[in-house]
Amino acid sequence: MSEIRVMTNRTHLTDERDGAGRAQELIVRATVVAPEQAQTANPRIPLNIAIVIDRSGSMAGRKLADAVAATQRIVNRLSSDDRCTIVAFDTHVAVLADGNLVSEAQRDLIRHALTRLRSGSSTNLAGGWDTAVRVLLTHHRPAACVSRVVLLTDGNANIGVRDAQTLGQQAAIYANVGISTSAYGLGRGYNEEVLLQMSRSGMGNHQFIEQSADIDGYFGQELQELFAVSLTSATFTADIPAGYTGEVVGGMPNHRTESTLRIDIGTMVSLEQRHIYLRFMPLSLTARGEQSLSLAFGGVDSQQQSQSVTATATWTLTPKHTAATYPVNTDIEQEAMLIDLAQTRAEANRLNQQGRYGEAGSYVRERQLRSTVYEKFSLYERSAMDFERPFDDGVSKKRLARSHMSARFSTKDLAELQRNLADLIRSGGSTAEIEAAEYMITVMKRLLGISA
Repeated sequence: MSEIRVMTNRTHLTDERDGAGRAQELIVRATVVAPEQAQTANPRIPLNIAIVIDRSGSMAGRKLADAVAATQRIVNRLSSDDRCTIVAFDTHVAVLADGNLVSEAQRDLIRHALTRLRSGSSTNLAGGWDTAVRVLLTHHRPAACVSRVVLLTDGNANIGVRDAQTLGQQAAIYANVGISTSAYGLGRGYNEEVLLQMSRSGMGNHQFIEQSADIDGYFGQELQELFAVSLTSATFTADIPAGYTGEVVGGMPNHRTESTLRIDIGTMVSLEQRHIYLRFMPLSLTARGEQSLSLAFGGVDSQQQSQSVTATATWTLTPKHTAATYPVNTDIEQEAMLIDLAQTRAEANRLNQQGRYGEAGSYVRERQLRSTVYEKFSLYERSAMDFERPFDDGVSKKRLARSHMSARFSTKDLAELQRNLADLIRSGGSTAEIEAAEYMITVMKRLLGISA
């Protein structure tokens, strides 16, 4: 069964403002847990997957050969219940496989088409991606299959739609109808801002692949995740209490009304945990006394049965002197801070890459000072100092991929965090980056109940 667990940083909260006019904050950590995969003859949800390969001129040679080999291995692991679409793009877009069921005959056709793939000229990224999504939509059955685009590119789009915000908005639209997007950037030439927006809004994965020989490993991880999906169309809803303002920590895409916050989680793997952090502040005229927050989590399991669970968080709104006598759960505050810092660093990285170093540092400091919780942590100031100078482009991409990954904050991320820390140490990362990575690993282990 699905599960939802709730913890808060405070049991007693005050509505009195500090010298900067800021309210005290209630941080809520909701941990949602997907059900175990059904133990039946066919427990796995069928896949409707599209692999989109950049075949522009810069992919010629080893890069394209490694991409083709990794794609072929994915096709070989699919079953006859799965559907596979293959799209290649340069200036033009070519559909190599149109989403038919993966029979042996279809597998042979795909293998033959891949062997004929050759590099071309420019980079029509949006065209290739959009074509793949449209093929997937013709076969998509909500809750009955997992539909995902896996995009690989090594460069900047120079034909078609290129704006990161526009592509991110389009990815969100596709995700809302059940087509998620994972975006992989190969080498140091790709546009990290575009792929980050597409994968974050598209509820997929984003990764910087430094060497083409590593494509197979990352594609394999993606497929392994899809094989283990046990919940589709997963959503999380929080009712904003009357007299409070609220937000989702870390910029996770969400839908907001005056009274609710809803997060479309999409797919979750068997027994996967997602930690969702919410931040609530009382308004000046909020009535004191017992307060509560209603939460709900649900989706469709691998047997196409709807699942839904609810939970309630409670606290008391009191005068400042009373609230001060009760303990604070600093662990939850630290975790929320790191999630917010990941989002903050992603935006600061964008400013840094544009050469706007002063703005990047100021942005980090402003984000910290808006919160009485975040203000207590020195990692913001260290990050601000970091972004006030130029960064090596390769290190920047690794950092940005880490920021996106940590925002998801689920059980499968611990190994990736440890690899990223090793990368930072090898590449001579700054003290602030290394300490932040080490701290994130410590927090993740604590959440997963793993001894340090």
